[in-house]
Amino acid sequence: MHMRTFKIISFYILIAIPQFLFFIPYIVLADEWILESQIAKDTWGMEEQSPKYEWGLEDLTSKHEKSDSIILHYDGKTWNCIYNGHGVWLNGIYGFGPTDIFAVGDQGVILHYDGNSWIKQESHVTSQLNRIWGSSPNNVYISGDQGTILHYNGEDWKKYTMMTANWFSSTWGLNEKYIFVVGALGKILHYDGRKWKEQNSGTTSWLYSVRGISKDNVYAVGDYGTVLHYNGREWKKFVLNTNKRLMSVCVAGSNDVFVVGADGLILHYDGINWTPQRSGTNNWLRRIWGIDSNNIFAVGDYGTILHYDGTKWNKQESNTNYLLLGIWGNRKDNLYVVGINSSSHYNHMLDVSYGTK
Repeated sequence: MHMRTFKIISFYILIAIPQFLFFIPYIVLADEWILESQIAKDTWGMEEQSPKYEWGLEDLTSKHEKSDSIILHYDGKTWNCIYNGHGVWLNGIYGFGPTDIFAVGDQGVILHYDGNSWIKQESHVTSQLNRIWGSSPNNVYISGDQGTILHYNGEDWKKYTMMTANWFSSTWGLNEKYIFVVGALGKILHYDGRKWKEQNSGTTSWLYSVRGISKDNVYAVGDYGTVLHYNGREWKKFVLNTNKRLMSVCVAGSNDVFVVGADGLILHYDGINWTPQRSGTNNWLRRIWGIDSNNIFAVGDYGTILHYDGTKWNKQESNTNYLLLGIWGNRKDNLYVVGINSSSHYNHMLDVSYGTK
């Protein structure tokens, strides 16, 4: 059967099934998971979900050739395309300097930049890879679909044997012995350098981002306006006046937290109150990254890039209409963004079918 026909049939079957049937009971998690010493052999198919949201479309001119993915670089003045990938779908990016950067995406793709070119690395998996974080070039973690957690020791990638098929949306750590992974149904895993253990999040909402500044000051955000805070002992939920999907969190200081999400939503927390900020766009914001409290960047749908100067958000010209899904930088004049062509893809994390507008 033709793949396109198969996807269309699968789509109509799935939307006819109540949403709660999308998830099956998970196997009880073991207290400890270990790295696999052999190449992962299992693969999974992705279930497509019915689109639930609509996005605003801004008129932007694309100056680069059409391809499946894009990588942009910011030099402090302009955003320039430095990579176009055909057959490659990129979701996340993280690095340690201008000659040591990783980008991850669909079908287990991992690209590494050495300062001259982007070279594909062998991940040994075919699952979609969503986010990447590392404490050093020799200690890097990736979270992805179907329970995928990968570790890089500076030479090769290995997969943890996880007793779950959960979708993992994001990963972040304070150091090599203090790491969090979050995902579907409020799943939160914590790594202490020896074991991965599940923590009680107190929610079943899908979590899309986790970030912190210390062991007792960590945030996770997700569906239905979910914002969780970890105080070093337990996760507690904030009660916010929104039910929008929250996609990413940035902790610029102990009392300086930013959250971005659906319809251009930006929230700021000063340690006492959560306050909405004017973003100037209705496009969804997918990722936020902070260099310092006066240099924070948010990226999103249809080439949206915003910069916060400590007072207000200003729109920057990206010269693309791609969906921008990941951002990383080590200076205000050295940032990288990854994104995908919005014309022909479907992604369960984005919850939208492209090419239908």
